[in-house]
Amino acid sequence: MIRIEHIQKSFLAKQVLRDVTFEVEEGSIYGLIGKNGAGKTTLMKIMTDLLEKDGGTCVFEKEGKPLSVGYLPDLPEFYDYLTTDEYLDFLLFEKNPIRRDKLLSLVSLPKGVRIKTMSRGMRQRLGIAAVLVGNPDVILLDEPTSALDPAGRADVKKILMDLKKSGKTILLSTHILADMDTICDKAGFLHEGTIVKEVMLKEQREQAAGLIVRFAKDVEEEKKQSLLAGLSCDSKWQDDHSLRILFDPADPMGSQKQILSALSETDMRITSIGSAVKTLDQIFREVCL
Repeated sequence: MIRIEHIQKSFLAKQVLRDVTFEVEEGSIYGLIGKNGAGKTTLMKIMTDLLEKDGGTCVFEKEGKPLSVGYLPDLPEFYDYLTTDEYLDFLLFEKNPIRRDKLLSLVSLPKGVRIKTMSRGMRQRLGIAAVLVGNPDVILLDEPTSALDPAGRADVKKILMDLKKSGKTILLSTHILADMDTICDKAGFLHEGTIVKEVMLKEQREQAAGLIVRFAKDVEEEKKQSLLAGLSCDSKWQDDHSLRILFDPADPMGSQKQILSALSETDMRITSIGSAVKTLDQIFREVCL
């Protein structure tokens, strides 16, 4: 669907992109992660031919046929004196009011609202509607949830999930990694000009590998062994107060119940129980900092 191969880009003496290579599958959401200045916006502009690359190729095709691409920059500009419907009418050459109304409905915006009165979240949703005017196969979104409050982020995430269900392929960048954790199928970490790691988030969510249990204080060796003996699952102490417990892949729900039952019988105070699967934030700290 999308193949990005060996992309390179320099600005004067600074090489921003050295050898960027990755693929995005049809009908999926791919998250591009990196520090500020890592080159995410530069890469998206190259993918949309808004910026010339120094080397490499960008391929958008299906069965040998080229695919159309829509792009929403991080700070979309509008004609503020227009209303929502007037703006989309302008983009549609005033030829398709039915299409205009469908786009407004998709992003949950009413007609007749003056753009200059709209919040940042409403403007982002209008920007997504504008990108969809040409009904592109692939949608590139640069920081679509940046500077939005939780309600605005939830609105945008719902729109993206609806677009995915309709068959669109989406590539997005954001520094709010919790958003990618919940909606992306795959994420790539852009660091020092290349993709240093990729994570299959869809598979990671489905596996729900196990739990990390943390205790209030260091656990004595005798109690460590006693707790392990009461667990039928694969378990290992990471240190003196953190226990990693893996679910039985053949019976994850059954093993979960057994784990919680065993933990409820311990006389040691538990401070937290969390997923054993690493979050994107944890991986980001490992590979990009």
